[in-house]
Amino acid sequence: MSGAILDLSKETIPDGVSTEVCVIGSGSGGATAARLLAEAGHEVVVLEEGRDLTGPERTQRDGPMYDQLYMDRGGRATHDLSVSVLQGRVLGGGGVINTCDVVPIPDGVLQHWAVNYGLEDYAPSRFRGFTDDALSDLSASRIPETLVNPANAKLRQGAEALGLRGEVMMHNRVGCRGLGTCLIGCPVHAKRNPRMVALPKAIEAGARIFTRARAVKIQKASQELKQIDVRALDRGGYHEKEELIIRAKIVIIAANAVSSAQLLLRSGIGNAHVGKNLMLQPQLPIIGVFDERIAAFDGIPQSYAVTEFEQEDNGEFGLWGFRIEGIMGTPGIVSSLLPFSGAPGMERMAQYDRMAPSLLLAPDAPSGEVEVARNGRLTIRYQQRDNHRDRLRHAVEAAAKVYLEAGAREVLVPTVPALVIRSAREAEQARSLRFAPATAPMISAHQQGTVRFAASERDGGADLNGRVYGTRDVYVFDSSGFPSSASSHTMTPIIASSRMLTSKLLTRI
Repeated sequence: MSGAILDLSKETIPDGVSTEVCVIGSGSGGATAARLLAEAGHEVVVLEEGRDLTGPERTQRDGPMYDQLYMDRGGRATHDLSVSVLQGRVLGGGGVINTCDVVPIPDGVLQHWAVNYGLEDYAPSRFRGFTDDALSDLSASRIPETLVNPANAKLRQGAEALGLRGEVMMHNRVGCRGLGTCLIGCPVHAKRNPRMVALPKAIEAGARIFTRARAVKIQKASQELKQIDVRALDRGGYHEKEELIIRAKIVIIAANAVSSAQLLLRSGIGNAHVGKNLMLQPQLPIIGVFDERIAAFDGIPQSYAVTEFEQEDNGEFGLWGFRIEGIMGTPGIVSSLLPFSGAPGMERMAQYDRMAPSLLLAPDAPSGEVEVARNGRLTIRYQQRDNHRDRLRHAVEAAAKVYLEAGAREVLVPTVPALVIRSAREAEQARSLRFAPATAPMISAHQQGTVRFAASERDGGADLNGRVYGTRDVYVFDSSGFPSSASSHTMTPIIASSRMLTSKLLTRI
């Protein structure tokens, strides 16, 4: 039996659909669950709000790609506009738009979860096999030295000169051509992501996938047969069209920590923990500007990380400290992050080929919340904690010194007002950065929490099998359940976690 991808913006809307399992979200968690369940012989329907963009449709142009590949066209943000919340909205989810970073959950974090949160299935000895399977799914490998681009090489040069620990990162590319447009979709499909691996296998095993299908409400969550109210969207995903009703015995929500909580709240499902304990893992960009041409937009944009300051087994938080990771974006996102407009902005963008940017990634403790008003309006509330600001200040100072050691003529910290650092002594100015709301272009690409896994309803929103408390067979299989920050990048953790949770589900159905 073979399944299919049905685009509801073009296809005739069915009168109704019944299935054994309905998976909401087609990213790392949802695609993995759909594949394993379909391969085990179960009837599966997958819902994806975005559409399927492949090959030439991935035009490498900022405007149309952010419009079609990202939730809210890339404009989703926290309530005070302090953090840009980047979330995929395309068949395949976040794996389509990420920079292919493969970073499993460290053993120290897994042990932290097992000991402090009672998540015994995540203990390193039990979880290792699921991580190995996830790495296999991704065709994970260490980035070859020949593909470490000049900007990442500058970061490495400075770090090694200062004696700082770092690593060439692992990734999930096969056949990369070095186009450098990872954040807006790879047009040659070099990413071995869920769109290219799990979903084709799910379809081959019979799964049906509906794209441009927005799940708006889950009803009868405590009954054997659930009802999912779906709205078909138009071709561009701008407007809702007809309604589709899907009935399923099992519902698996894997729509991202923000959107999964949003759907549960909109449906009136779950306990008081749903929507709480949000982690955004806000990242701050920093840019080394060199006299020579760097061309950070050529090749792999993120291939080297300074790991000297990262803690993988902090007693209180699990993953802590910070990382400095090389990165590059296309002109649209880079210009939007610079604290300049008009002629100064044009002058800075004229240096685009001499920039070597990094992201300063500091894991956060739960400090946010997803809210849904009666009219359905989503609000992401987030409060940056002092311990996060302190680590970012340290990260700015350290990164500035790394770039200066590598020969940068200046280091730009894109705060308002901008901080320009030209010497190691000036780098100490980072210690006075305030990070007041909306004064620094924080980016969130790894949202976690909101439906915390817990052994007791008193402590979380879902049980140790991922079942949402108060429901009958409604589950969350994504980063919503993580009780603390899993890793510096969440694709591999989500795939491994979904594999574990799906294997448990298969023993019960």
